[in-house]
Amino acid sequence: MAKWNASVSVMISIDYYDGEIEAETEEEAEQIAKDKAMEDIEYNNCSCDSEPIVCVWTDNEKGDEKNGN
Repeated sequence: MAKWNASVSVMISIDYYDGEIEAETEEEAEQIAKDKAMEDIEYNNCSCDSEPIVCVWTDNEKGDEKNGN
């Protein structure tokens, strides 16, 4: 029987809704979201090899951007 090597990549999405992130600027909100995501990933005994991609929005923007309006 042959021996094989494999590498599997998984993409996840971690959503923080209902005003979970409070920040003065969009940049600050992005950094807080990245930090929270990395904590959650580490808490679940996982690792992340790359810089997380973060999308942030305010409650006012959420309806327009997420629903394509």
